[in-house]
Amino acid sequence: MRDLRDLITKFECVRSRGEVAALATVMRVVGSAYRRPGARMLLASDGTRVGLVSGGCLEADLMERAQPVLATGRAITVTYDARSDEDLIFGLGLGCNGTVEVLIERVPERPAGGHLALIGSCLEKRRELALVTLFRPVGQVPLATRCWLLDGEPLAGDLASESVAVEIGPHAAAVLRSGRNGNVTIESAQGPFDLFIECVRPLPELWILGAGLDAQPVARLAVELGFDVNVADHRAAFARREHFPGASRVVVCNPDRLAETIDPDDGSIVLVMSHSYANDRSYLRTLLMRPFIYLGLLGPRQRSERILAELAKEGIEPSRELRARLHAPAGLDIGAETPEEIALSIMSEIRAELAGRSGGRLRDRNAPIHGG
Repeated sequence: MRDLRDLITKFECVRSRGEVAALATVMRVVGSAYRRPGARMLLASDGTRVGLVSGGCLEADLMERAQPVLATGRAITVTYDARSDEDLIFGLGLGCNGTVEVLIERVPERPAGGHLALIGSCLEKRRELALVTLFRPVGQVPLATRCWLLDGEPLAGDLASESVAVEIGPHAAAVLRSGRNGNVTIESAQGPFDLFIECVRPLPELWILGAGLDAQPVARLAVELGFDVNVADHRAAFARREHFPGASRVVVCNPDRLAETIDPDDGSIVLVMSHSYANDRSYLRTLLMRPFIYLGLLGPRQRSERILAELAKEGIEPSRELRARLHAPAGLDIGAETPEEIALSIMSEIRAELAGRSGGRLRDRNAPIHGG
């Protein structure tokens, strides 16, 4: 998410100057590749670029291919096939055993900013978007024609006026529900519509309850990963914005009156790390019965179990489903000791939780790295 935010920021800068840029987007991958469909690279007319569509092997070639696109505004699709040795002969060195199709287009494609402006708006307003892109022209419908689906709204955009819109809608809705990007081919009288459907979904808000020194590397890493970070602490000397650059909010909060100060929605990630037994218990008294995506508590297991036992005596006892969302102790077992290592452990577990992964070693995974 961080790379997408950075790309949108650069795009808005280019757009504000009345300039254009070339945008390369991975549309489809067959087999293995370093990046998956939806990966983007923005190439400004001054030669600067933001984002990656590979591990660095395709970017230089794409920059060359982008020059006529910048000059003419005519979008193209480029296919790289690493399943043969020809790729290495041409010096690209694409080291994965797969085929990658990349759409290169000039942006903004419309005066109002086009699809990148739409993505930027959705990220800012925390709305979910299913974006549908045609990556092969068909009949009178040109390459890079788009439509989109915002939750609760009808299908909109140029493809929404095509005869295949009735078929596109359910596919877009399915991607929006699952959060998983996908490719689909829809047959029509004009020919096959090869579509890439992307779910643009802002990362959940992250609340860090406790602003001690070890909370700072957690916040830094979370910001770097693209999370919207919020920090709260009962000590005004600790809850200071200069301690948490990049955080959206840093607030002073009485743990016993948590709900009066902050109200994370149920789709949030909450990490309790105040290092005060009484304060952690107060935080959990308010939070334990909420269906957060992730609720983490720092500290030894024995301490956590003691807090839970005391809350149970007060009648605060979560269901099995809610209990499964509590990670206590928080983090993956990587032998972390320093604050930075602990931050890595915690954010790795949060990332695994969001992806529905176990957090184990990739060498032990008997499935594709990017698979479900």
